[in-house]
Amino acid sequence: MASIAVMVTGVGYMLAWGPLVLHRPIWMTGGDLWGIFRGAHYIAWGYLPGVYASANGVVAFPGMEVLLAPVAMVTSALHLTESYGPFFVPRPTAALVVQPVELLTAGAVTFAVDALAERLRVARPRRIVLCFAAAALAWPVAAVWGHGEDLLALTFGIYALIAAIDGRWRRAGWLLGLGIAFQPLVALIVPLLIGASPRGQRLMLAVRSAALSAFLVGVAFVGDPADTLRAVVTQPTPPSVNHATPWVAFAPTVSSGATGGGSILSVVRHGNRLALHTAQTTIGRLEVVSGGAGRTIDVVLALLFGLYAWRRPQEPVRLLWLATVVLASRCFFEAVMTPYYLAPPLILALALAALRDRRRFVAAVVLAGEVTVFAYHRLSPWAWWLPVVAGLVAVVALAVPPSVAGSAGAADGAASEADRAAAAGPIRSSPPEVPVLAAVGGTPGSGPPG
Repeated sequence: MASIAVMVTGVGYMLAWGPLVLHRPIWMTGGDLWGIFRGAHYIAWGYLPGVYASANGVVAFPGMEVLLAPVAMVTSALHLTESYGPFFVPRPTAALVVQPVELLTAGAVTFAVDALAERLRVARPRRIVLCFAAAALAWPVAAVWGHGEDLLALTFGIYALIAAIDGRWRRAGWLLGLGIAFQPLVALIVPLLIGASPRGQRLMLAVRSAALSAFLVGVAFVGDPADTLRAVVTQPTPPSVNHATPWVAFAPTVSSGATGGGSILSVVRHGNRLALHTAQTTIGRLEVVSGGAGRTIDVVLALLFGLYAWRRPQEPVRLLWLATVVLASRCFFEAVMTPYYLAPPLILALALAALRDRRRFVAAVVLAGEVTVFAYHRLSPWAWWLPVVAGLVAVVALAVPPSVAGSAGAADGAASEADRAAAAGPIRSSPPEVPVLAAVGGTPGSGPPG
């Protein structure tokens, strides 16, 4: 129901917001949707390196473009219109197909969050609240920005964490690989799971998690090395378009002084004839900085967390919380932030906050919503970045498991029972996997034979 709500309200927003609220005859499609969809066209045409053409603005791995390639073939065969690059179409008919697909990929995260909550033995009423809270956080990522791949990557990442807790390391590796192919953000938890995995599984976990992305990016690099390096390594981003943070002062400048512009295409009627009207627009002078340099800090932090998990085996819930901290670190050190960056760590933090007492869970849900809404305000770098980071830290702190914060003081018995069940280790185990489960804090023999 939460996933369907994301799609229905998202399509309603696309069709109705422009005419009813903005009083303009336009459809509100995701801001970055058409660059991603153009990359899907390139794959449908058999030219994967075209994903990283500079006009597309794609800087992630091309998993979403591969997923949308069949959709691009359908919309092309039906001759549906779409916006691209400097050309803006007020009501692109391809959006009637593409936008629902984007919204469905975003809504899929509710299934993963519910599966994790069920695995941690969260009570059913709280799981219902959690699903709709996750759906609310996921909605703008796809409806406003057109980045369903971020949440699809989180979906695979959560299922990989569940598989790791259950000692199914082969499955965890492949699921991580799928998630990384959609959004490299999920790669931040790879060192953590490698550190938690048993000896003999670590190398293959790394290989499985990297195989698909290495293949896709490798093919793109062979066909267009310059654009692929620019997109994947340099990762250019404009501070004037998104939210500059204090870290932008340390970000290398990729280009400066370029003047951007575009055309708005619309169909107008002249008597009995229809004509295509073009209106020229000027964006202004843009400065573009590299986002890849600042993200090196996230990689270093992820490696340190992996080393910590290797030296000190973790309980399952504590491992999940460390994964939340690693994902949240992306928002701490970004030179240029976009509001939808907050959704993945906030959603995972809410899943863990559901284990705590009622007051903590309600506070986490409310605060996550407030931080998300605040992130859409345009303020100076410090005035925007400090409240956003403080709110994210507060939500992650509310999700601290009792194994970290101490289990005393739980406000209701249901939360305490969930805490104890989650910290007790894997629900299912089999004799050959006992050492594997112990690596993430499971107690040998704590569950029935698999």
